[in-house]
Amino acid sequence: MEKPKVKDFNLSKVKLLPTGGLKVEYQLSQSVDSEVSVVDRVETVTREVHPDLLNLFDDLASIVARVFGMTAFLTLFDSGGLGVGEKEKTKAREFAAGILDRIEVRGVSWSGQEDSRGVVLTAVYETSTGLKTAINTPRIKVAQISYGFEEELEQIVDRVKTEVYDYLFNGKQAQLSLFGAESSEEDSDDNAEDDE
Repeated sequence: MEKPKVKDFNLSKVKLLPTGGLKVEYQLSQSVDSEVSVVDRVETVTREVHPDLLNLFDDLASIVARVFGMTAFLTLFDSGGLGVGEKEKTKAREFAAGILDRIEVRGVSWSGQEDSRGVVLTAVYETSTGLKTAINTPRIKVAQISYGFEEELEQIVDRVKTEVYDYLFNGKQAQLSLFGAESSEEDSDDNAEDDE
């Protein structure tokens, strides 16, 4: 297949696979004899995902937390209205960071056109007892200010689209560590010295 142009690529859904790789749903616009057609594709690719894309999924965890009000208490602490000191604010931020660590965003799906464009985030949330449950955000319209972070969300998901395109068509993926083999050799040497 010939590599499509970025403008002809329309990502509708991406999901991180538990064993590594992506499941992707997208549309490609193709022109044949001045007639434009759209081809729907669903692909499962098991190549390791590049850290740039994984980091974007991590960035979306704070959006999920804000949608569900999990970190809303930070606004109270930071507003100064409670009269709490820096020590309490630091503890509140640490508690919020712990909440974010328990949210693992696994998927993004897009729908709608222009002013009604929206995004749904799919995540796994680990409860304080260690149980995991799937959570989905409601559809968040990025052209409408409802939560106050829509612009940030749009920037992140636009970068997700770019990274997925690069993953599918430019071969961008995680690289094996150049030092991985050397580290294991050094470990073997260290163990051999211990035996002497």
